[in-house]
Amino acid sequence: MTTARLDHLPVLFSPLQLEGLPQPARIQIAQIDEVLPQTQCGLCGHHDGCLPYAHGIVMNGEPPNLCVPGGQAVTDQITSLLNTPHHTAAPSKWRTDSATLRPIEARAVIREDDCIGCTKCIPACPVDAIIGTAKHMHSIISELCTGCELCLAPCPVDCIDLVAHPRVLSDAERQTTQNHLRRRYHQHLNRVESSIKQGAKPVVSTVESAMANVITQETVISIDEQAAKNAIAAAKLRTQIKKLNKQLSVRDDDNVRAKLLQLSTQLQALESHQKSLK
Repeated sequence: MTTARLDHLPVLFSPLQLEGLPQPARIQIAQIDEVLPQTQCGLCGHHDGCLPYAHGIVMNGEPPNLCVPGGQAVTDQITSLLNTPHHTAAPSKWRTDSATLRPIEARAVIREDDCIGCTKCIPACPVDAIIGTAKHMHSIISELCTGCELCLAPCPVDCIDLVAHPRVLSDAERQTTQNHLRRRYHQHLNRVESSIKQGAKPVVSTVESAMANVITQETVISIDEQAAKNAIAAAKLRTQIKKLNKQLSVRDDDNVRAKLLQLSTQLQALESHQKSLK
């Protein structure tokens, strides 16, 4: 068990709320937050993230078994911290891994041919894993996605699917990943708050915001800025190709066909390059 940290507590709780908490309670909240998976999915009933759930467990006596993505493993860790009897974890729609006692992970995937570039999914992502701009197809950086499902509901054309993403992490890798996701979530909240204060809608996630604070620990997350830029370029090419195909369906044109061939070749080369990076 890593040493509990208190420095991230004020991000979701006001100083006034923290001042009223005794030090033992603050430590316990931090310890519980440390073991939560940081998917920020809201399936525990706290739609503003994992930390409020940790606060609710300690201060309001909420059940310790509501973390769906954490499964029995996280429930057991929390009951151990609280020194309370065994609880059965809340069920998940995903198969539980018998070795980790956690549901297998999931990732959101955009069916790019169906994406209309509405940007509604972008502010819904708690860790800024979706990149794209208005009227262009979006892409999800799977290495950053938490599988929280929060992007599914806002999509007006239902072009986002959730797919299984089984993987095996050591305890150290899992803790590093959770710490990283926590930082990304807090950065997302700060960005949204700043946008609201400025009167701007937080609907565009750039490569820079998506790549901010990406950790470099080997075998945990391996992604670079070029890969993210390539994903955007590929999405834009697919948009142009889709428009050209529509034009050809109405009227045949040699110039349009030549342009379509050129863009298709570019897309093919870009996709081949992307595969070589993996």
